[in-house]
Amino acid sequence: MKPWRLVAGAVLLISWMTGCQTQNVPAPTPTASPAEPIRIGVVTSISGPMAAFGQASLQGYDLALQEINASGGIQGRSLKLIFEDDGSDPRTAAAAVEKLATTDQVSIVLGPYSSSAALLAAGMAERYQIPLIIPTALSDEITRQGYHWIFRLNAPAEILTQTLLDFIEQSERSLTQLKMDRPVRLAIVFENTAYGTSVAEAAEREARARKMTVVAYQAYRAEAADFSALLQTVKAAQPHVVIFVSYDNAVALMTQSQAVDLNPRMFAAVGGGFSLPEFPRLAGAAAEYTISATPWTPDVKWPGVNDFARRFKDKYGYLPQYHSAQTFAALQLAADALRRASSLSRQDVRDALRATELDSISGRIQFDASGQNNHTPLLTQIIDGQFVTIYPVEVAARAPVYPIPAWHQRSTTSGSGQAP
Repeated sequence: MKPWRLVAGAVLLISWMTGCQTQNVPAPTPTASPAEPIRIGVVTSISGPMAAFGQASLQGYDLALQEINASGGIQGRSLKLIFEDDGSDPRTAAAAVEKLATTDQVSIVLGPYSSSAALLAAGMAERYQIPLIIPTALSDEITRQGYHWIFRLNAPAEILTQTLLDFIEQSERSLTQLKMDRPVRLAIVFENTAYGTSVAEAAEREARARKMTVVAYQAYRAEAADFSALLQTVKAAQPHVVIFVSYDNAVALMTQSQAVDLNPRMFAAVGGGFSLPEFPRLAGAAAEYTISATPWTPDVKWPGVNDFARRFKDKYGYLPQYHSAQTFAALQLAADALRRASSLSRQDVRDALRATELDSISGRIQFDASGQNNHTPLLTQIIDGQFVTIYPVEVAARAPVYPIPAWHQRSTTSGSGQAP
């Protein structure tokens, strides 16, 4: 099946969920007494292929919940999270939103993680008129449906790819041996999911608008394990830059790129598995110098980041990546809206979310008419096995290594490089 059909199918199913009803389902009135905790619904992937991302999400929620309740909760009432496991399945995620809206009668829902799940969950939230905060999903389609109850914290795929291509252009200009009239040769390799397709389409569209040459545009099955033939095809196209879009295959893509001796000037990615804390450890030397567009880094200069990163590491033993930071910020956002809302009715909570102006560990949070936060993406590079913020310059921890050394040069190459 062609990748664009997966997105189209998801959008058609969303349309069916929201459009087959003559009217939206009215929101029930919360029945909790003032002494009871305020319940918030959470949908994430506790099991299934996305469980690693779901685990990171749960850790962010846990720290935020501890902090909010320790500081007195919301007007003296603690928060209680009602968790629903979507099993990494989009239809289950949509059913979970329905259960939280009807059986559990919560006032607000957070999640799910993946773009495929978020697309269907958003349609269900719109049907039941319940505010849905989406912490991490990237698909551009999520906030293009004309919905009124959806709030996305993350920058969409289009903005992340624009940031990445800005960096690529600046980096290429820095190479004095490269003539300015010679276009950048770009390869885009992506999984055939809503996330992969949305990011790849945005990257191709943006690259062509910038007069870059897309020499390879390769989709693969998300459950695949052997990429040797695909990577040989990419190698034959002789790209300057390879962009990977992958949830679960980051380690395999990089180790197999090394095995086939694929040597672009840059390996880049857009979030997903390339930003997981365990990626540098599992991929080892093959992860070194990879660059990823990401919503958040533990060394970015935003309010509260250092304290959050320290407390997270104290509890879990490693520095957080964006999956945990975004869910931490999402629960803080929900608490802020609940404090400002006139009541716990879904309408009042939604109105409070629309009026949000909050400085958070994820930067400034403020939503446009579509429910999209004006979020600033970042770029990281793995240097000496650590994620380091390299872009934008004003929040960077150090200059990037570019171009990266060829595989056979790496044993004698230090972690220093030139800035774009």
